Amino acid sequence: MYKSLVVLIYLLATGSQTWAAGLMDPIGGKPKAAGFNLEDTKGDKVSLEDYRGKFVLLNFWATWCAPCREEMPAMSNLHDEFNGESLEVIGVHVGPSLAGVKKFLEAVPVTFTILIDKDMSLANWGVQGLPTTFLINPEGKLVYKAVGEREWDSPEMVSFLKNMVAKYERMADSDQPVEEYVPKKKSFFSNLMEKTFGWSNDQCDTTNLATN
Repeated sequence: MYKSLVVLIYLLATGSQTWAAGLMDPIGGKPKAAGFNLEDTKGDKVSLEDYRGKFVLLNFWATWCAPCREEMPAMSNLHDEFNGESLEVIGVHVGPSLAGVKKFLEAVPVTFTILIDKDMSLANWGVQGLPTTFLINPEGKLVYKAVGEREWDSPEMVSFLKNMVAKYERMADSDQPVEEYVPKKKSFFSNLMEKTFGWSNDQCDTTNLATN
């Protein structure tokens, strides 16, 4: 019975890819972000250095990109969740269409800052498709990346980002090297088992299942 159950869980996890696709991929080596100095929709200059000391979720998008448009409300909800205190959401529109951006924002208003890369000057960020989103830590280093649409206001994503912020703050307060938070796949299995069967965390440990 237990072996069949483990196989079923594996198929559910690998088939749906819910856990993997819903979050972000770590960036090896945590390179320094290239930075930017762009105008927002009001014509004010904004740079990455303005947000030093905060996590920044930097989203590259365009009005002609359907997945970009669809994820905007969720990204705005995420920004509201953090209230700009420990994490700031910033959107970078790729291309010169300021009028088009303003028209879109009238229909889909957002609470976070939108910048216009009218000259496509941020080619050195290596964006190969839209939407692409980077997570930058308070030291200005790239730590995570997401290519494609995400459910930014999902409980899993909010928890993932809050854990990142909390761990960074704890490590910074203790003067220890900061290690980025990496969610474990075990948590997906545990969550699935708890929701499906009402088992506790110990009971949901797949290593225990495999040995019984």
